Amino acid sequence: MLRIQLHALTFVFDTEFYAMKTILMSRTILFPLLLMLGLLQSSGAWAQASKYPEGYIVSNQGDTTKGFVRTGDDFRDQQYIIFYDEYAVKAKYTPERISAFGYNDRHYESKPRPYLYSGLLADTVMFLQRKINGQAKLFRFYTRRSIFTLQNGPAFFDLLQKPDGKLYEVSYNFKWKRIADALEEYPELAQAIRNDLFGPEDIAEIIRAYNDWYREQRKGMEP
Repeated sequence: MLRIQLHALTFVFDTEFYAMKTILMSRTILFPLLLMLGLLQSSGAWAQASKYPEGYIVSNQGDTTKGFVRTGDDFRDQQYIIFYDEYAVKAKYTPERISAFGYNDRHYESKPRPYLYSGLLADTVMFLQRKINGQAKLFRFYTRRSIFTLQNGPAFFDLLQKPDGKLYEVSYNFKWKRIADALEEYPELAQAIRNDLFGPEDIAEIIRAYNDWYREQRKGMEP
């Protein structure tokens, strides 16, 4: 009887030992395999991300994250971008989620949708490409078709943002001189535009002149 019990105990011990050994061996094989698969997946994601231009996003709190930006065309970039962070984690960002993004020599900021094209989308925001930076900025809004630029197909119009944050449309055709109204606080510049001393091709010079003047005006106001 004792021999039978010992035999039974030995059988149970051997069975449990074999099961434990099998589990340990499985884990020993499985862990490196999973690690290798993870590394391959990570490597593949990084290779995919690094195909796109290096860039950055700026959160609504002002924090900057560097990574890679998957771009579309000029029109689509205003709606959303695909961004890969430094770990190649992919995410879609709309103008509501971040305040700005950039890649290469391009910089976009989240701004109110231009009212001429807002329609049912009034009070929404979109990414606008910043062309000139400073106290006054120039942004570009791309459209599929624009009667305002007298072009067929993809077109654009520009928006001037004053230091107070207000946006003004810059017309490059028959309404060009209306930009002088937006710059009225600098009367000499506004009058020069009305007198045809500046044309649409001089918009960058106009904004630079305004920014220089604005900084001079602010010097006496700084503590």
